[in-house]
Amino acid sequence: MSINSQPNSNFSLPQRLLMAYEDSDAKSQLFKTKLHTAITLATLIVAVWALYTIVQFLINADWQVIIDKRRAFMIGRYPEEHVWRIWPTVWMFAGVTGLSSALWLRPGRRVLISLIITGTIISYLFLELDSNALKFGYGLLTGVFGYALAYFGDTKYKLFPILAKITIAGWILLIPTMLVLLFIGDAPTTNYWGGLFVNVILAAIAIVIGTPLAVVLALGRTTKGYPAIQILSTSLIEIVRGAPLIAWLFMGRFVLPFILPSWFGLNEADVIIRTMIILIIFNAAYTAEVVRGGLQAIPKGQYEAADSIGFTYFQTLRLILLPQALRAVLPSLINQYIGLFKDTTLVYLISVVDVLEVGRKAFNELAYGGTALEVLVFVGFLFWVVTWSMSNLSKKVEENLGLGTR
Repeated sequence: MSINSQPNSNFSLPQRLLMAYEDSDAKSQLFKTKLHTAITLATLIVAVWALYTIVQFLINADWQVIIDKRRAFMIGRYPEEHVWRIWPTVWMFAGVTGLSSALWLRPGRRVLISLIITGTIISYLFLELDSNALKFGYGLLTGVFGYALAYFGDTKYKLFPILAKITIAGWILLIPTMLVLLFIGDAPTTNYWGGLFVNVILAAIAIVIGTPLAVVLALGRTTKGYPAIQILSTSLIEIVRGAPLIAWLFMGRFVLPFILPSWFGLNEADVIIRTMIILIIFNAAYTAEVVRGGLQAIPKGQYEAADSIGFTYFQTLRLILLPQALRAVLPSLINQYIGLFKDTTLVYLISVVDVLEVGRKAFNELAYGGTALEVLVFVGFLFWVVTWSMSNLSKKVEENLGLGTR
């Protein structure tokens, strides 16, 4: 029987080999030979030792500093009477995340249950079921409601087009809504911002604004009909990539006020706003190269096909080039975003009180002497939760786009 007559004939040979390997009993490979057995036992010993060490540390560590400083770790010195400005954005984010999960990701039952359990544990341990914990619970319920609404609206009532438009509009309005709430009226100045709140906002602003700018820079660098635009885009990308982020942060701290125009008081913007500007430009320069790689990976025949059916440049860009380019470089984009989020910890060097700076100040207090390891482990755990969520979201999107599994 020929290969083409097999059930998996639509797949390439490497894909069929991979499928055959995945279908085989992996357990039988653990002790297949003496070498396999030795590697398996060594790995098991290391894993048991690591697990024992972690459990011992978690049991014996002094977590009082985390309990006492939990509010500072999350929002820094943000005034209690203005915390209400943060929660609507959290609820909106939870709602559109639930809608998106049901419409496009469709996570399994175990994932949903684990998310609910995790949210409940966080509410109990770190917020002690006070009023803030209840508000966090409202956000969790909003996400569950959004998921249920989209799931039943799509499967039972075929409302996918309407729900998809509502979800996309929600994502588009999320950042503007957050900025309006944080700056409108008698809102506290950014000098009161701190904790993980600062890291998340800086990364979110840099990603949301920097990514479209990166697409423009990538297109400008690859264009051939407008040399002035190509030179300008290439120069900006290479200049920004030619210096480390910390150098640009110091430039934003001390030099940017003399460069920015006086429109709307930009030259008098505080350090948080200047840091946002630097991170947007920095992320745009690096992401532009990722997008450019995706554009170069598109076969020339795609351009010729678009020309043959009479597409304009912008139609070709919107319907053919960008969808394929962004789809191909999605893993690299998420990797860039994860790196950017972790790079926000550098802002403490320019007097921005992020979550790492809150931790440093906490374990330097006399009352919490000797708790540096506990603080650093907790901060690392917070970053791991965010980056792990981004990585798994990327993995699910890749699977739904047919990019395979990792």
